Amino acid sequence: MHHFYKNNFRISITVLSLIVFVFLLSIYLINSGAENKTIADDQVISLTATTVAAMAFTTTDGATVPFGPITAGSPIIAPATGTVFSVTTNAPNGYTLGVADGIAGTDSCLVKSGTYIADYAGTIGTPTLWSGTGLGLTLYAADTNKEAKWGSGTTYDDASNKYAGIPETATTAHTVTGYRAVPDTSSWAFELDVPPGQAVGNYSGSVTFTATAVLS
Repeated sequence: MHHFYKNNFRISITVLSLIVFVFLLSIYLINSGAENKTIADDQVISLTATTVAAMAFTTTDGATVPFGPITAGSPIIAPATGTVFSVTTNAPNGYTLGVADGIAGTDSCLVKSGTYIADYAGTIGTPTLWSGTGLGLTLYAADTNKEAKWGSGTTYDDASNKYAGIPETATTAHTVTGYRAVPDTSSWAFELDVPPGQAVGNYSGSVTFTATAVLS
């Protein structure tokens, strides 16, 4: 009888050890499995930004236009390089280029001691092939949208260029639509002739070109 209880005790110890082993193994396997699992949750962040309208406007050639001596009846076209403007803008609807000389009536900006050379008769709305006298302006080339009204010329002195007198207040002379990420250029030229009775002397003046971004 004593031997039976001793063997039974040993079996109980063995079973208990096995149970403990299985228990510890289970814990290990559970922990080991947890290390190989990922618990994830997503949080979505919304981003917004607003770009500010910007424009760069430069004169890349022909900032001065020296006509030199002029004889009545012998028109001069200048500058040979053209007066070239460059515009870059992020405005969604492009830009306009306006021109003005600040001089009222039919006088041009060219003046000497209160005496003016006249504007050319053509208008910004309806330029004409050169005919007559005065100071006129033409757009002879453009990267984008050279308006047909300026004629079919391609060089500063092309006979197919059409000219307009320069108005007193800023008037749109060129329109470019759409975003311009790279410089967009337009090339302009002036033509000048005077009547025989024009007073002798040195005339000078200035013309203002204004680029305006079109936002809507």
